[in-house]
Amino acid sequence: MDLAGLLGPSRPLPVQVRPVGGESTGSFVRRLGRANGLNLASFLDRVGQGEASRSGDPEQVEKYPQYTEMKVNAAGRTYLSVLSGLDVGLLQWALPSLADDLLLPGTGPAVWQWPWEAEGGHLVPWCTSCGHRRQVGERVWLMSADSWQLCGRHLRWTDDSRSTVPDTVPLAALPACVAAHRDRLRLQRKFKSAGEELFADACQVMYQWWTYAPDTLVWVQRAWAAGLEARSARAVPLVVFPEAVKLAWLMLRFEQAGGRTPQDRGRWLVQVQRQADLWDVDFAAGKNALLQWLERHSRPAATGTGAATAGRRHLVLAERHSRIAARAGSLQQRSCMPGT
Repeated sequence: MDLAGLLGPSRPLPVQVRPVGGESTGSFVRRLGRANGLNLASFLDRVGQGEASRSGDPEQVEKYPQYTEMKVNAAGRTYLSVLSGLDVGLLQWALPSLADDLLLPGTGPAVWQWPWEAEGGHLVPWCTSCGHRRQVGERVWLMSADSWQLCGRHLRWTDDSRSTVPDTVPLAALPACVAAHRDRLRLQRKFKSAGEELFADACQVMYQWWTYAPDTLVWVQRAWAAGLEARSARAVPLVVFPEAVKLAWLMLRFEQAGGRTPQDRGRWLVQVQRQADLWDVDFAAGKNALLQWLERHSRPAATGTGAATAGRRHLVLAERHSRIAARAGSLQQRSCMPGT
């Protein structure tokens, strides 16, 4: 009888691996198991009772790491802590799916599951150049709030498309996307969650904008430079990324100004139209999405205008936005705009 399955592990596995910040739990346990000569089924025997997938086949889960994420209850998380030799707090910091609100319910024995739909984010490959730098030789999957990741160090873009053609998009030929990445980080650094929510709003607006004007030359050229099909859904987040970041800053200025009258909104639309002309993007194709966003931001925050309550860094967004948008999760969940 396997006492570990009944009583839980009492000591770490002999060979330890370090988690990557933001790594999926499933990715980490696969790496930990392999380092100790264990396939997934053997490793799971040490974590508790559960189901690998709807088919109950750990081999399928191990074969398709980009499709499913591991979930555990509190006891299962404790077992992982023991097996990995890492404090629970450190595991939670490194592995987003081990957050308290994402644990399986129940206070009984350790339980694990592998649902095919990852909760709270997207499974995105980690930059392989970062892996080589950290001496990690196998594929690592991140649990990303966005459906993509941009590595500013190695100028690589990866996403959850599960495609291998190409599996990584080099950005050396896309300097506008690299600059946008730095600009997004500046927005997030200065305005925290408000900056991220406005970026999420801007992305949803731009995705709608692209839907009505997919043959916009600047977007087609970016897709070709990335080696992607111009009209593919996979290309959209990348090709509109520079405009999305710039639009997020324009949205920020609207919130900071605090004016919500029809005249205020009209003046803001004129500003966006001028920018669209500079971007060589058809303003008319995005106008409905912009009006939709303005409607959701037509009333200031209940505590007063964004500018009055925020100063520079603590911005309180519009009342309706705050009711709709989540504070965590995917870009779509963090936006007040409907998904495309």
